[in-house]
Amino acid sequence: MKVYTGLSIFAIAPLAVQATEVNADSLRAAFPAAFQAASTHESLDSLQEEVERQLKARYGKHYGCAALSLTAVAATLGSPLTEQQLRSMSESFSGGIGHEFKEGTCGALTGAIMALGMYACGDKKAHLRMAAEVYETFQKQEGTVSCGDIYGRHKFNHCDGCNLCAVKKVVEILYRNGDIQTSTIAPWEVKSEESTRQL
Repeated sequence: MKVYTGLSIFAIAPLAVQATEVNADSLRAAFPAAFQAASTHESLDSLQEEVERQLKARYGKHYGCAALSLTAVAATLGSPLTEQQLRSMSESFSGGIGHEFKEGTCGALTGAIMALGMYACGDKKAHLRMAAEVYETFQKQEGTVSCGDIYGRHKFNHCDGCNLCAVKKVVEILYRNGDIQTSTIAPWEVKSEESTRQL
């Protein structure tokens, strides 16, 4: 067993981190996509059809509801994280957190809000406003956002509908707010080697 004496191992870490202005575009260029966008989209209908297709491609493959929402949006738009990373960070939110199927927020909605946060540009107020819109749309369709209430009425028979409602609203909001431009792949578009070298 190795014993460290004298100098703390933490002494090698920087004592302070200087804050710098970082915008979404610079982050996207710095961290190329690990999870490629599915295709280009010239309309909201095309975008919503693709996110629905990505959801259906994952049905029956042991994804939790939160992971279904998050990975379907990521597969549609592209992501710097792998599918396994996205699943790992979202699976615990399924069943209203921890598969409890009680008072917690529906995992399909939670995963969709996580996806919204990954792709939306803007300040905190803008993010909160967009998240509230997804929440309100979901609540209006389902009559509740509680996993226990939805599960109590439908068991697992309605989960797919919850996912579809949530992710379609998320891509609609992103599209409308200009975070996904028409005729582009996605916010996490992979830069060519030449353009990356110029950064």
